[in-house]
Amino acid sequence: MKVAVIGGGIVGLFTAYYLLKEGADVTIYEKAFLGNGSVHAAGLIEPYRFDKINTMAMIRKMMKYKKLGVTDVKSVNTSWLLALLTELERPAPPEAWEIMRFMASFSLREYKYLAEEKNDFDYEESGLLELYYDKNALEKAVEEEKLSPFKPKFEVVDVKNFAGGVYFPELSKVDTFKFVDRMTREIAKAKVVIKEVERVTSDGVVDGAEKYDKVVLASGISLRKFGLPITAFKGYGYRVKGDVGINYPFVLAEYGVAVAKNTDNIKITGGFDADFSDYSSRAEFFLNMASKVVDVNYVYDLTMGYRPCSPDGFPIIGQYDNLVFSTGACRLGWSFAPAMGKMASDMVLGRVSSYGYLSRYISGRNLRVDTR
Repeated sequence: MKVAVIGGGIVGLFTAYYLLKEGADVTIYEKAFLGNGSVHAAGLIEPYRFDKINTMAMIRKMMKYKKLGVTDVKSVNTSWLLALLTELERPAPPEAWEIMRFMASFSLREYKYLAEEKNDFDYEESGLLELYYDKNALEKAVEEEKLSPFKPKFEVVDVKNFAGGVYFPELSKVDTFKFVDRMTREIAKAKVVIKEVERVTSDGVVDGAEKYDKVVLASGISLRKFGLPITAFKGYGYRVKGDVGINYPFVLAEYGVAVAKNTDNIKITGGFDADFSDYSSRAEFFLNMASKVVDVNYVYDLTMGYRPCSPDGFPIIGQYDNLVFSTGACRLGWSFAPAMGKMASDMVLGRVSSYGYLSRYISGRNLRVDTR
């Protein structure tokens, strides 16, 4: 089977990985480089920290973040906003949470499996520490975790200079740059084409030239041009040299800053800006917030990415004709990428025709797709 994967981010890489395991002839189209748009992330594998976007609680949280300077709202996809308002406070069906729990456990297991083969990407099962300066915010977070559909294991811990923290022992982390290098080696048999795809038809023709049996569209926020209600929440990632006194990967919850120590750098990430632009001027804010707990001696580089968010935070995975769509996991793209790649590949191979709630936006009525 001849398959094109549009988008060489983490979801596209895992999709190619599973398709190659099944003997497919895979071509990846990526406009910049493999891992583009994904390597900025902290590398925290944290599927249990799921954000339900279409709630008043999330809207209030975003307003608080804006007041603190943690987030900025410049532009959103209109179809995403309309869907968000239409589905505000609408609960997802129980089967949606069931599939998300499967995706969480599958993804955690796959990262562990790859590390057991060879840990060349700084994989650690070190858990995650969510830190709070405010006691009331800590107490509220604990109550929310007790109600989580994922029912994660956690414990409240004392941390110097903080009101406290919530520790999740089951979570893990990777070095995103090294993991992309690993996946690049894993998919060495795939053909990689560095170009931005302009047009895909429903019967699998890419840019009016190459015809494929199936095309997987895993190119994040660009899928809004097909009519999907996807918007961008931009994030920034620094690799720095320095010292950090906290032994676990951690998140400064009130400021949306994540910190993970790798073997040759400390990764600092932050930002949840509703913004499609390529400006990175706000990145320094998050570096300054992290500097309260990280002694930064040198900055190696800064990268930026756009989290593709659905109206409610659930991934969008579905098919129309010869096209398979896989996007929308918001800030948990790395956390759910193995499952999203496997599910997309199973759809390509005809093993699954729909993922129920996750496929709800994929139909001829909703999509803007060139037909033949």
